[in-house]
Amino acid sequence: MSALIAFAELAGRYCAFVESLRDGRVSNLYSSLERFHAEIYAAILLVDKEVPLDKKVSRRTQRTFDNIRMSHDEWRDLACAIAKTTGKETAELIAWHESLRGEDKSGDDYEVIRASMLWDDLADIYRDLRHGLQLWKLDTPAAQAQAAWEWRFQYEIHWGEHLFRAMESVHEARYELFAD
Repeated sequence: MSALIAFAELAGRYCAFVESLRDGRVSNLYSSLERFHAEIYAAILLVDKEVPLDKKVSRRTQRTFDNIRMSHDEWRDLACAIAKTTGKETAELIAWHESLRGEDKSGDDYEVIRASMLWDDLADIYRDLRHGLQLWKLDTPAAQAQAAWEWRFQYEIHWGEHLFRAMESVHEARYELFAD
């Protein structure tokens, strides 16, 4: 349970940080993201998605869990703010990767595409962490068990991939572009 409590606290800090991007660029953006991503990766490995429940969750409770998900409009608004905040470095990373492909442009497009999607990676990590955090804040055993399951399962099938792509883009922004 201590790993889960620690992850909930970290998810809260990460979500607050990402939400602050709505107000524009923060100082040490990429070094902060680098630290957060490393901490999140280490912390999620300790979260067990098989937290036992004493009883089955009712349909009503499950509807409550589903109703606190972030809407697509909310996600899009945040994603746009992130894209605006990271736009300069994203454009520079795209140009850098395109220059590495050679004059014939025969190189792999993956690096260009990955660099161009930093906004999406950060927004999707946020969305999945926020959903678990909203469940956690309901402060019931069933909701907290669901939060653990959501965080870990979604890490395995969704936001973990976004995390590793974001880590690579953030690394490049810091150490190739010297963004901070």
